[in-house]
Amino acid sequence: MLEGDKRKRALEEAIRFEMDGREFFLKAAEKAKSYFAKLIFETIAEEELGHIKRVEDIYHRSATSENQTSSSTSPKVNLENVFQQAKTKIDPSLIIQADELEAIRLGIQLEIKGHEFYKRLAEETSNEFEKTFYHQLAQEESHHFSILHQVEETIVKSGSFG
Repeated sequence: MLEGDKRKRALEEAIRFEMDGREFFLKAAEKAKSYFAKLIFETIAEEELGHIKRVEDIYHRSATSENQTSSSTSPKVNLENVFQQAKTKIDPSLIIQADELEAIRLGIQLEIKGHEFYKRLAEETSNEFEKTFYHQLAQEESHHFSILHQVEETIVKSGSFG
């Protein structure tokens, strides 16, 4: 596979990853009973939309650019889509019927995997623009993790969204 094809495949995986993440957080917001949880889930879903737009921008620039920096290490062709993988391991009815704390905990796990996903992509490319971009997305996934973790701690300590 040509280097540009590998880059394109990695960006396609990132777009799918972010779209699935947005879908997860929108569904969690829809099912949330408290205003607080709904707000957190909607905010993260909106940030995922921003990720999608930035990944698509890079994807289109990559597809039209002929002066790509070649990579000495290649992105994995069969990158697993973390959200799709999680869906296959978890009973769909559990996601639909999960309470807010369970949804927050699942979101935490997915954000950790998102951070790892982008960190790996950053390590696998020698293109400095892409490396910086993937590191930035990894940091944003860490930020989402941090927010969700703080919400989880607040819920556990208080016993409710209160």
